[in-house]
Formats: sequence, structure tokens, C-alpha cells
Amino acid sequence: MVESAHPRTRTVGEEPLRPWRAAGVPLPEWLASLEDEPPPGEDTIPMIEPHAEAMCYTRNAFAHRFRTPAGGGPPGEVGLDLPVTFHLQDEQGVPCRGCLSPDVLVAFGVTHDPARCEFDADRLGAPDFVLEVLSETTWKRDVDAKLKTYAVIGVRECFLFDPTGRFPVPGLQGYALTKTLVRRLPSTRLANGAEGVRSPLLGLVAYIKRDAARSPAGAQAIRWHDPATGSSLPTYAESLAEAEHAKAEAEEAKRQIAEHKARVARLTRFAHAE
Repeated sequence: MVESAHPRTRTVGEEPLRPWRAAGVPLPEWLASLEDEPPPGEDTIPMIEPHAEAMCYTRNAFAHRFRTPAGGGPPGEVGLDLPVTFHLQDEQGVPCRGCLSPDVLVAFGVTHDPARCEFDADRLGAPDFVLEVLSETTWKRDVDAKLKTYAVIGVRECFLFDPTGRFPVPGLQGYALTKTLVRRLPSTRLANGAEGVRSPLLGLVAYIKRDAARSPAGAQAIRWHDPATGSSLPTYAESLAEAEHAKAEAEEAKRQIAEHKARVARLTRFAHAE
């Protein structure tokens, strides 16, 4: 396994997280329960516009910022719904393959590959940051089982965002992760009065933006604020100063996700045929 660009350390005496043991299920069963599966008879899970907008805005803003960092730092891979594959050992030391698909991931020190269909954490090291946009079918798993598993495989930060405002959890949460601990990041207040959560890893503050003029009732958007510049990372629509492009951004997210899932499905069928 290739060492991560940001090595993790562990205090002597700490026990690693084993959420499957606490849940009383075998590791293979735990990993299988985390994989995204469409409902029976459906090829894809329907995606609401606020969900797609949050994913596409974050992915595009992060791609612009981290793939070619202006400060001269190492480039990073930014993925949209990119499957992360890894292996964990069960209690008998038997390796078990797992796969998680974060809505957005950032992996520092990993060069962007436009042909990448999966992110091999065993070879590249775990992603440094992941964002999960909560949905009706996944939010319970995202805030518990999936979050703990990200910690186990070595993800350093995980943010959770509810674009609907309907779920009984805070609409925006950030967590610092180690292989032994999941720690909630504290909230902070921006100069504009918005309450957000700072990502020490990214150097950005996530906050919720509500715009009743262009959002469905109850919908909310995520924005990423740069304290160094005092401004938020622009959306595609804002960068072009054309409000109608906001809807195109969400549609583009849906197209990218559908195209990616179709490509992965083709590769999977090809691999099984062999």
C-alpha cells in the first residue's frame, strides 16, 4: 500500500475503530451494507436539484482551487461520485474489499486523471476530504456507519450537508477523523453573520446559503468561503454573471453523474465477462 501524502499517526494504546464489531455484524456484511444500490427495478436513484447543485458547485469550485493551486502547492485529485475502493481486515485477519462513493472527494498529492473510474485507496492512500450530501435514502447511513468507515480507512475530514432541511440532524456538519476517533468540528461565524464550519484541512469555511427567490421551499445551498480573500468560491453562474446558468450547473451535475455511473457499469460488466 502506498503511503498517503499526509501520513496518519496513532497514539500508543488507542484502539482502532471497528464499527462492524460494535454493530454485531461480520465485516463483509457491514461493507456490503455501505455500497450504494439503486432500488429494485431502477437503474439509478432519483436526484433532486438541490442535491445535484450542492455536489456540482463543490466539485467545480474545488477542482478550480485544488487541481492547480495558485499558491504553488501540490495538485490534488477532485472527484465527483468517484468510487473509493479499499481493503480492511476482519477479526481473523482476512482482507475484505469495500467500496464507498462520496459525493465529492479531495486527495492531495494525487494528480488528476480524467480517465479515472475509481479511486484505489490501497494504492493511492485514502482521500483527505469527503463531502456527503444527505438524501432521503442515505442520510441515516451517512451520519453514522459511512462516517465511521471513512475514519477507519484514513479519510481526514468529512462534511455532511442536508440540502432539503428536512432531516433531524444539523443541516451542516464537519468532522475531523482519525482511525480511532470521530470529532465534530466547532461552528464559526463569518463577517456576513452566517454560521459556518471551518475545514482546517482545506482552509475554507462551509456555510448554508438560503435564497427563497431561486430555491424550492425548504431547500438550501452550501457555499465555501475563503477567509484569506473574504469571499466565497464562486458558482458557475456567478462567475459568468448570468443567473440562468445556475440551473444548467445542476443539470450538468446530473449528466456527469449519469455518465460516470454508466462508464463504471460498463467496466464492471467487462471485468465480469473476463
